[in-house]
Amino acid sequence: MAEMIREKEMFEEKDLEQLLRWDHHPVIVQAFSEIWEDLI
Repeated sequence: MAEMIREKEMFEEKDLEQLLRWDHHPVIVQAFSEIWEDLI
């Protein structure tokens, strides 16, 4: 997941919204949040 976020340069709120359109599972939100904190 971290690799996908980096490759797609998903670093803004709108990027999380786009990710959530694919799957509304809470695990996606948690993983994105943890990875995002590590990347910024």
